[in-house]
Amino acid sequence: MSSLTPFFNPKGVAIIGASATPGKLGHGIVANLLRSGFRGAIYPVNPRADTILGLKAYPDIRQVPDPVDLAVIIIPAAAAPEALRACGERGVRAVAILSGGFAETGEAGARLQDALLDIARAYGIRLMGPNAVGVLNPYTGLDTTFIHEIPEPGFIAFLSQSGALGGALIDWAKGQHIGLSYFASLGNEADLTEADFIQALDHDPHTRVITLYTESIHNGPRFMAIARQVAPQTPIIALKAGGTEAGARAVASHTASLGGSDEAYSAAFKQTGVLRAHTIRELFETAIALAYRQPPLGPRVAILTNAGGPAAIAADALARNGLQLPQPDETTHQALHDALGDAPQLRNPIDLLGAASSPEYETAARILLNSDTYDAILAILVPNTANDPVAVADVLAQAAAGSDKPLYACFMGDLGVREAHRRLHEHQIPVFELPENAARAMANALRWRWVHASPPAPPPEPDLTPFQPIREEIQRLARAGATYLTEVDLYPLLEAVGFPLAPWTAAYTKRTAEAFASNYPGPFAVKILSPDILHKSDLGGVMLNVPAEAIGKAYWDLQARVRRRAPKAGLQGVLVQQMAEPGAEVIIGMRRDPTFGPLILFGGGGVYVEALRDVAFRIAPFADEEARRMIGETVAGRMILFGARSKRPGDVDALVALIQRVAALALAVPELVEFELNPVIVHEPGQGVTVVDARGVLQREMNDSSNPSQNRHLARPRADTDENTSRPGWRGKPTS
Repeated sequence: MSSLTPFFNPKGVAIIGASATPGKLGHGIVANLLRSGFRGAIYPVNPRADTILGLKAYPDIRQVPDPVDLAVIIIPAAAAPEALRACGERGVRAVAILSGGFAETGEAGARLQDALLDIARAYGIRLMGPNAVGVLNPYTGLDTTFIHEIPEPGFIAFLSQSGALGGALIDWAKGQHIGLSYFASLGNEADLTEADFIQALDHDPHTRVITLYTESIHNGPRFMAIARQVAPQTPIIALKAGGTEAGARAVASHTASLGGSDEAYSAAFKQTGVLRAHTIRELFETAIALAYRQPPLGPRVAILTNAGGPAAIAADALARNGLQLPQPDETTHQALHDALGDAPQLRNPIDLLGAASSPEYETAARILLNSDTYDAILAILVPNTANDPVAVADVLAQAAAGSDKPLYACFMGDLGVREAHRRLHEHQIPVFELPENAARAMANALRWRWVHASPPAPPPEPDLTPFQPIREEIQRLARAGATYLTEVDLYPLLEAVGFPLAPWTAAYTKRTAEAFASNYPGPFAVKILSPDILHKSDLGGVMLNVPAEAIGKAYWDLQARVRRRAPKAGLQGVLVQQMAEPGAEVIIGMRRDPTFGPLILFGGGGVYVEALRDVAFRIAPFADEEARRMIGETVAGRMILFGARSKRPGDVDALVALIQRVAALALAVPELVEFELNPVIVHEPGQGVTVVDARGVLQREMNDSSNPSQNRHLARPRADTDENTSRPGWRGKPTS
């Protein structure tokens, strides 16, 4: 653990703020260290006490003798900086500050926290907290927290940003007989973050699984880099709170409304192999499944039960979680029949009936574990007067002892199975109270098996050099006050870096529109040009399949229609664009997440994208294979990949290239906080893709999101006359 070793395995601990008064937190920490049997030295530091709980007290950390390699500070916030400085002068390089009153309280507290960090860096101190709860190590008796209970030794490390939640869960884990290797409360993470502790625990001999409760990750790219290294070897399971963005509004793009913070966290976890739990129970039950047993080799599960109803619920839950319930092969079926007779139901689920005995459970479990048909066994027991849950627990453990396949248990009830649950934990058999809980944990364990088998590779570094001129132009627009970019702003920039756009022109006169149409085969799309209208279709601002001879009429009709519906909008003319060849409509978008960076969206396109929510997300950068997986997670993408009914698949290679171009643009131009191509038309293999609409946002909040007329950087004349403008008439080469 290198520099973090003193936090988990110190030789001596000094408690700055130790108290002789029961009820004080500083008293509780000393009492906990004594009660838990900590094997190192304990040094209370308090200038107004001679002894505390029978231990010699010291007036100052600088007077504490060796060995001392961890200091715990639990004094008023204002005094903490001087205490930290004293630790540095004493040579203590690991300090946990449990005091509150720092960044969590506001601006003044944040300045005080910054002062702590400056002192820590000056002395080379690694700092946990402030506003932390401390560390538990059940193997050594280390307990620098004021949590009352210390858990049993186990194989699960628990990192928590919430000290209060950590305390509650430790008490729950102790009651459930779930052992921990370590507990660490991270607090405000002024210095040490969850990524540091994950990295430190990776090769710890006591830690088989790392669990994490987080409300926010401080450095998203660093977390992803470390998690990508650790997760394939040591499973990481994360419970992220704050998954909804109440009150969030889409400003200018579908991507902004669909791609919130929670989607960014899910994408980051998925790309790095971190398993995401959605409840506290799922967090720990998945951890148990991975800490006790090797994960399933595959998705095939046999259910062994003494009750039909729970087995049916389990079957449904397993199927919903992507697991399979194949029927026994002929050899397995015959072995079950020979051993158990005609009475049990020997299809999967294998129902031993209500009076099933512990020998019958053991016999059936051994046969199923030896069968090549199954990758894992789920044994369900409903207690009754005919069975002994403890005896069943023991024989299941005996059956599983010599197998390379995992056996999971679901003993339902409470009072009647408490001792059986304790016995199963003792035997390291994952045990669950309900079938659906077991199914989720088993599925999560299998997902980690896949992560272990195919570790996520570091993403390639894209070449951003071609995008530098685009960034310079966007910076110029931003300096001029631009916040929202329309097609007219974006199309020339996108064409310069190879975005496949349909030929287009911005027509501020009818004559310009007709001239463009005369040089291209139709039909055409005609779209309103206005800095006041973000979503053109909502106001009838788009006409499709307009023939060349009708372009002049469409020019006036479209403006008249929009003026009736939005009389205050400034109309500048129309954008005329050649209609793309038929294909599947998709959306590719980007929203800049404050934690992880560019969040890339892919999904079914058009005006219904928000209603259907057929979308997938990734954090840029990522490899082409990751882009393909993102495509395959959506219904629209699977149709493009594999075709549907009589339709051929789409040009997946061209689509992947476009997704990567969007990702590179996002990485190269940090001023761009939202960007969207919708729709993109995906043609048949070899025919490429065509972008037919684009928009971008240069700042997260507009001054008035309902009225984008403040974005007057589009200094165009109103299209009320036939007067020519100096604007070029079209983009791209004419086609035959």
